[in-house]
Amino acid sequence: MQHALPDHLTGPLLEGRYELGPRIASGGTATVYRAVDTRLERTVAVKLMHPHLAEDPAAAERFVREARAAARLSHPHVVSVLDQGHAPDGVPYLVMEHVEGSTLRDLLRRRGALTPREALEVMEAAVDGLAAAHRAGLVHRDVKPENVLIAAGGRVTVADFGLTRAVGQHTASGSVLGTVGYASPELVTGRRLDTRADVYSAGIVLFELLCGRRPFEGAPLAVARAHAEGGVPDLRSLEPGVPAALARLVSRATARDPEHRPADAGDLLGRLRSVRAQLRPEELDRPPVHRAPQDGAPVPAGAPADPRTEAPGPWTAPTEAIGRTGAATEVLRPSAAATEVLRRSGSALPAPARSPGRAHPGGSSDPWRPEVELRPARPLRTAAHLALAALAVAAAAFLGWLIASGPGGTTSVPEVRGTGPELARQYLAGAGLENVAVHETPDPLTPAGTVIGTDPAAAAAVRPAEQVVLFVSTGP
Repeated sequence: MQHALPDHLTGPLLEGRYELGPRIASGGTATVYRAVDTRLERTVAVKLMHPHLAEDPAAAERFVREARAAARLSHPHVVSVLDQGHAPDGVPYLVMEHVEGSTLRDLLRRRGALTPREALEVMEAAVDGLAAAHRAGLVHRDVKPENVLIAAGGRVTVADFGLTRAVGQHTASGSVLGTVGYASPELVTGRRLDTRADVYSAGIVLFELLCGRRPFEGAPLAVARAHAEGGVPDLRSLEPGVPAALARLVSRATARDPEHRPADAGDLLGRLRSVRAQLRPEELDRPPVHRAPQDGAPVPAGAPADPRTEAPGPWTAPTEAIGRTGAATEVLRPSAAATEVLRRSGSALPAPARSPGRAHPGGSSDPWRPEVELRPARPLRTAAHLALAALAVAAAAFLGWLIASGPGGTTSVPEVRGTGPELARQYLAGAGLENVAVHETPDPLTPAGTVIGTDPAAAAAVRPAEQVVLFVSTGP
């Protein structure tokens, strides 16, 4: 999993069996250590609850209860829970399968974004694991890239069921348990949860895999409010190359109303596989705009190629030898075509009668010269025809652009509430709206620096040249 970190607990033996090694991860409820099961002589992962949380009897009991529920899951795409116990100070812990590899977050940091094929492969495995939990009556509640593990051999597993609860046990509470960047609207607002909350989080993960960013960024309160009140922006406004069918599935999975989402992870898995089956290979393998190359600098899709490495065009192509002989290659160039005269065949034919005073074409009086001569085409006239044709094509293309996506066309204003001004500008630019102004205004409920709306409003149809005003909160 993640890189090992030093920790003061390294070395203790839990219940005479599990020898703690270095810390490899830490979350909101527990810390994870690499450990050795001395009885079976194998490497495991031990998840030790934070001591301050263990002081709450209800929280400790929930930790143990949910661990037992997660231990019932046996699936190739779910990290197995092997054992459970208590440390000498009474803090509960879990013993889990140790996955040697990295997390999906690590992959995103390296790549920036994935191709549709790669994203679907990862998500199908992860959602398959979630589907097993949903069939067992459990909801994960904290689906995010950090909790999707990728083993060295490529196996994908879902980890950290520490917030898992049975479907019937999800009730409103005064705090949000989960990661706000992937939290469903009902989790943020404290409403009753079911399997569709995990579907929403999985949709946000897929959104991030395809375009390299989450739909909402900023302060936690602003992000939570955006999930609760706003709508997830159209994925294709940020990543135009994403296939339309895949963008529609992301939109369906991240619908604010749970009734509009797939019913559970099993339903979502079926839709993922259906979309993948209908996409062409070139759609599946299209590289994303925000893919990070090895040097770390993102290269926008469609950027001009480096002229030093650009493939030669038809007029710059180097001379190539044809065949395997050692003869020198010869470049054939068009020569100046001399006037060519077609003469009659060598058979003796009587000379045609000539009318007095009639001149033959070409001014020649040779009776054997034909009436028509083959002469080279007139270059100026040909060039004029080609230029007129090129102008006609350019005019048609310009007219099409003008009507479709240019100043004569319209585009839809994306939803940017809950984001920061810079991210909002990027969303708008992705929709073709570059003329953006910022208007600051106080707002008693929104932290400073958060977009609270636009003029025209989200989903309004505007022309690309029109100005869009961002209303940014200055705080109370």
